Amino acid sequence: MTAAHDQTHDLTRVHPGDWIEVWDQNHLRHAGTVSQAAPHLGVLWILEDATGIPKLIPAQDYRLRHAPVTQPA
Repeated sequence: MTAAHDQTHDLTRVHPGDWIEVWDQNHLRHAGTVSQAAPHLGVLWILEDATGIPKLIPAQDYRLRHAPVTQPA
């Protein structure tokens, strides 16, 4: 795992526009851009890259790899 794609457990650090990989054991299940995060509920909405379909992700059921959006300098 690289510094650019760190595993996250703290959904307060995940924001709309961030890119997320959703892993179940050793299998990549979803990857996409966060559209909404509800840390108090433990869920994220992502727009899946492969299909363009919104997905509700219950964070406690998966491992999340997080790449925050970088702001241009």
